[in-house]
Amino acid sequence: MPRRARPVGAAENVLGLVHVLSSLIGRAFHGEISVRHRISLPEWRVLVTLANRPGATGAEIVERWAMQPMTASRAIRQLRRRGWIERRVNAADRRSFALWLTERGRAALRRAGPHAGRRYDELVGTLSARELAALQRALLKLTQRAKQLAGARRR
Repeated sequence: MPRRARPVGAAENVLGLVHVLSSLIGRAFHGEISVRHRISLPEWRVLVTLANRPGATGAEIVERWAMQPMTASRAIRQLRRRGWIERRVNAADRRSFALWLTERGRAALRRAGPHAGRRYDELVGTLSARELAALQRALLKLTQRAKQLAGARRR
């Protein structure tokens, strides 16, 4: 009777490892940056998106980060309450809202940015340039395929 290979556990397969890594990155971020600067990870993602894409909509932020719409909505609402972002009617369609950083939001990014950058460097610094490039290529490929499969499911 041939021996069967032991099944790979969920946390040991590639997608399981990606999930675990994502959770741990969130904890690492939350541990220092969130507590120190009072910014949750979803709020941080909104701020970074608006710094790089001023006028993005909530739907674009959801798409960019594969974030749950309710999570994005809560983060946007909290950032608006703090006066870190503002929303304006989107000139392109007059139905959706474009989001913009305020000066207070830009100041929050300037304060937290160096800490987030250090945390990023601490994490990816464990990889050589070659390993990092290979990982980025592989993750982009997996992300693209997952988007295709998610889109096919919605049809």
